[in-house]
Amino acid sequence: MRFNSSIAREMTMIKKDAPIMQELFQDKEIAVSPERRAMLGQKGRRLYAKYCGTDGRGICAESFAEYHIWRGELVVARDMLEFLSAQIAVLRQNEDMLNEKLLMTERLIERIQALLGETIAV
Repeated sequence: MRFNSSIAREMTMIKKDAPIMQELFQDKEIAVSPERRAMLGQKGRRLYAKYCGTDGRGICAESFAEYHIWRGELVVARDMLEFLSAQIAVLRQNEDMLNEKLLMTERLIERIQALLGETIAV
C-alpha cells in the first residue's frame, strides 16, 4: 500500500501541533540508511520490552512508530511490525507468557497498522 500523506497529516499524534513535529513532517517516504535502520530497530525493540506508558500498554513503542511514520521513515514502522509479528508467534507458543502481553502486542500491531495505513499477516 502507498503512504497517504493526507491521512498522515490527519493522524492523531500525541504532539502533532508542536512546532518540531510540524518541521519534521514528510509527505513522502524517505530512505533510511542501513546503519540507522538497524539502530532504530534496536531502539524499537527496547521500547517494546519496557512496556512503558499507561498501565504498560506499549505506548512508547507506539509513539516511536508514529514518530517515524510522521518523519516519512516508513521502513522503521514496517520493521517494528515485523518484530511485533514475530513476538506474537513466540507468545502464542509459550503458555507461560501472560495472555495480557499477547493482547497488548496484538492491539499495538493494530494501532501501528492504522497509523501506517498498511497491514501485515500475524
